[in-house]
Order: sequence, then C-alpha cells, then structure tokens
Amino acid sequence: MTFGNIFDKLKSSTKQAADQMKLAGRIAGLKVERSTQKAERERLLKEIGSKTFSIYSKTKSLDSATLEEEIINELNHIDRIDKRMVEIEEEIAQLQSEILHTEGKEVVDADEVQESDGGKDEDEDEDEDEDDKSSRKKKK
Repeated sequence: MTFGNIFDKLKSSTKQAADQMKLAGRIAGLKVERSTQKAERERLLKEIGSKTFSIYSKTKSLDSATLEEEIINELNHIDRIDKRMVEIEEEIAQLQSEILHTEGKEVVDADEVQESDGGKDEDEDEDEDEDDKSSRKKKK
C-alpha cells in the first residue's frame, strides 16, 4: 500500500467517523426529545387526573360528557405525543442501523502500510543502497 493509498484510506476513515458522529448526535437529540415527550405525557396524565378529581369533588359523580369536555384537549395531545413517540423510535432504529452498516467498512491496518518509493524505479533504489554502503565504509 502506498502513501497515497494510506492518505485516501485515512481521509475515508475520517469522513466515516464524522458521518458516524453526525448520526450519533442525531440519535442523542432524538433521545432527548423522547424524554421530553414522556415528561409531557406524564404531566398531561396528571392534569387529566386532577381535572377528573375536581369534577368528582364538585358533583360527587362522573358524567362522561362533562368529563370528556374537560379533558378532551389533554387526550388529543397525548394521542399526538404517542404518535410522535412511535416516529422517534423508528427514526432511532433507522439511524442505529446506519451506524452499524458504516462500522463494517474497511479501515487501514497499520501492518499494510508501506513507504512509497517516491516515483523511483528499482534500479535507482539499488544504486542508492550501494552508495549508502560505500559511504558508510569510508566513514569507518
């Protein structure tokens, strides 16, 4: 593997890592949104319970028409949250699948690295080796 190939693989690996980080960031953002949606859903359920109890305390009964009128907005909001939660889970699963898919791509192994000859042919390399040997002998 030449230095140029190593550089190309390094560049490719860097891009792959950046892409994975982008996906991981998106997943983290979706998980935050999921937590926010869950908290809002819990708040709405408490609000429904509070309104229901308030109606019962005043009338000592629960009329379904009155109850529905009081809590319909909260129920509709919970339905929207539940639908969004399904979308979030699907999107997280899709992004995790993409990360797993990109992790299998080839990465440069250090054992494959070989230095480039800088465009010299083999005869020039042999001449240089002989020159190096003779210069070392002269120095001794």
